[in-house]
Amino acid sequence: MHKRKPDGTLEAEPLERPSVPTKFSGGGGIYSTAPDYLTLVRMLLNGGSLNNACVLRPETVALMNRNQTGDIETGRLKTMAPGLSNDVDFFPGMHLRWGLGYMITMGLVPGGRSAGSLTWGGLLNNYWIDPAKHMAAVFMTQVLPFADHHALRVYRDFEHGVYRAVGAA
Repeated sequence: MHKRKPDGTLEAEPLERPSVPTKFSGGGGIYSTAPDYLTLVRMLLNGGSLNNACVLRPETVALMNRNQTGDIETGRLKTMAPGLSNDVDFFPGMHLRWGLGYMITMGLVPGGRSAGSLTWGGLLNNYWIDPAKHMAAVFMTQVLPFADHHALRVYRDFEHGVYRAVGAA
């Protein structure tokens, strides 16, 4: 893991060792690998099943993918812990909502994902699921604080490159 220094360079941070939790949250503190995240997004993209195994019912995945906040805009996410996360607006000027598990992009992202695409960002990673184009991707940064401006630029370039590569942009 790395942290951005004031001069913009990256500095390696000691590897945090998992410990026995004293508090439990709905996903905070989960550690995993890029292949594991890809397995997760493939399962979600396939309606809850993967490799002939049903993990979630299709109705559950459909409920997760639906707007659960009505007309309430997601907007700019304001940090509560500046050492761990920057403020971020992933899609300035676009309508965003929350489902049960991810942020929903309500409109088409130019050169990228479709309307109705789903995204989630953990402290050190992001993934998106584009059900309309049957695509998903995982982007892992290992840079803190979250929403590092340099990493977000690479993330946008990565997304646009993926869509161009498969002819879906």
